[in-house]
Amino acid sequence: MKIGVLWRRYRNVDLQKRLTPDNVQDDAYSEAVQHSNAIREQGHAAVLIEWKKDPLETLKKITAEKVDLMFNVSSDKEVAFLETFGIPYAGSGLDLVPLDKAVRKQVVAGSNFLTPEFVIAEGPDRIPEINIDYPLFVKPLRGRGSAGISEENVVYGREQLKDVVGKITGAIGQAALIEQFIPGREITVGIIGYKQPKVLPLLEIGYNNTKTNTYQHKMFDNEILLCPAELPGEVEARIKESALGIYKALNAKDFGRIDMMLSEDNKPYFLELNTYAGLTMVPDEGESYVHNSYMGCMARTAGYARGEFIMEIINSALARYGLPDKRLAAGGM
Repeated sequence: MKIGVLWRRYRNVDLQKRLTPDNVQDDAYSEAVQHSNAIREQGHAAVLIEWKKDPLETLKKITAEKVDLMFNVSSDKEVAFLETFGIPYAGSGLDLVPLDKAVRKQVVAGSNFLTPEFVIAEGPDRIPEINIDYPLFVKPLRGRGSAGISEENVVYGREQLKDVVGKITGAIGQAALIEQFIPGREITVGIIGYKQPKVLPLLEIGYNNTKTNTYQHKMFDNEILLCPAELPGEVEARIKESALGIYKALNAKDFGRIDMMLSEDNKPYFLELNTYAGLTMVPDEGESYVHNSYMGCMARTAGYARGEFIMEIINSALARYGLPDKRLAAGGM
């Protein structure tokens, strides 16, 4: 089996670059190298494929390398490209990945799971009527990697709301999702698989002198991570049941991470689903720095070596496509 590990410069920080161009850390290449090494550790060949502005260049590379399956897809453009040319890949499809946070929340609410009330603002002077009590939380409608998130995104009044909406719609160039702020504990839930998905140990994100998980807090590994989260058994079971139901309702495939707020009365509220969740673990000695991902932390807690973890995801995709698990000698990059 030969796996193509797709990578794209600034894949995790391209939105934040619009706000703080001099304060981003791009580990996209190191991330892809770690995944390639993990795949080889499991006895498969792996090759790095860089996403090019001209997709036909990418297609030539994939064709020349005779790749069986693509891994590490990170945008709806990449998904559309792979589906257009019939190239198998790991991860969710076009029925899910282009959906913005609002549409996903509507699907989740329609499936009888809790999610904060929300409205969408197209600009600071185009904020609809809001019948939600302050404080509110404001974020980009299609954001990722906590881009554009700082402490000011927890909003306590109308003027502050206009300023934050202006930052998002102006600098980032997206509509702003304004939602009910749920006080409580931030829990994130990693799930792998498709037909019989598995829930990884729950992870709680603690804040180190901040009110929320800001870009600086998350991407520079300043969080307080507790995995497994310390929860009463019935609360843990409720979170896992809700997360698994949401994963299935949204038709996520192979892997994904569901972010939730556990309210002060222990009710899990869906915030968003990350279909391109990071999968890296703490680098081995001699490897380049790479951000330690939440799902990597969960997998380590569950007892996975990094190669075993990555191959669980790849095997889920192989099963969906009906592809055989062809074990070959490890190849070069």
